[in-house]
Amino acid sequence: MNYEIIKKSLKDFDETEVNIFVEYLKQLETEKDKDGAKKNKWFPFFKDEQAINIYKKVAKTGLYIDGDMITILNKGKIMVQLDYRAYKNLVLIRYPESIIDANIVYDKDIFSFKKENGKIIYSHKITDPFNVNKEIIGAYCVIKNKRGEFLEILNMTEINKMRASSKMQNIWNNWTSEMCLKSVIKRTSKRLLDDVIVYADKLDNEINDPELVSFPENIKEKINNAKTEQDLTDIYNAEKSNISLDEVKFIELLSERKKEIKNEDI
Repeated sequence: MNYEIIKKSLKDFDETEVNIFVEYLKQLETEKDKDGAKKNKWFPFFKDEQAINIYKKVAKTGLYIDGDMITILNKGKIMVQLDYRAYKNLVLIRYPESIIDANIVYDKDIFSFKKENGKIIYSHKITDPFNVNKEIIGAYCVIKNKRGEFLEILNMTEINKMRASSKMQNIWNNWTSEMCLKSVIKRTSKRLLDDVIVYADKLDNEINDPELVSFPENIKEKINNAKTEQDLTDIYNAEKSNISLDEVKFIELLSERKKEIKNEDI
């Protein structure tokens, strides 16, 4: 990858932000796994033009790829993922005076709210804050700015539905609270920035598929955990007669994971 060409092609954008993007690309290129092997084996096939185009796409939202709030993924194809802070920043770019409060509600916490004359009044009493085994029961986001005061809440039924539609089960499994925050901030932001959020969603939602909601979780997990093409073949042979499966979606998930394994083995 020619980083000078990338910088030159992005000369109309903020130089500092472009430099951060380039440093992130270098990190992807050199990052190693615990065994000392190149972690991102797909990266040598990631072209300059692809990097330039994906930066420009994200820049339309007012944000930029920094390797932290917005990252590049290869799930059989190149895509980006926005975290909850990216959605907060989308609101702050348009409404810098905004006060944004988003939190997870755990079992035994006490959360209440009401709205009086357009004002959101809410209370969140956190109990047992140092218990690392607490169960999430929901999430909320409050945004207050010159447009008004807005509140969204998510219960576990809604959160589990969002989780079930994601192709990134490993991220949900490892970063559940962050993904819950992202989901509730994303929903609240749509009230304020529908035009901007629609485009951001288009980029971010490539890692979601509504048809996955009803697909059996245990089969999805088996496919996501498959390490070789033979593993996928074994899963197919074991489950192909399962009448509860959507055959088209089953084949699609197997094919997507097969592409990922091929990229990992390059």
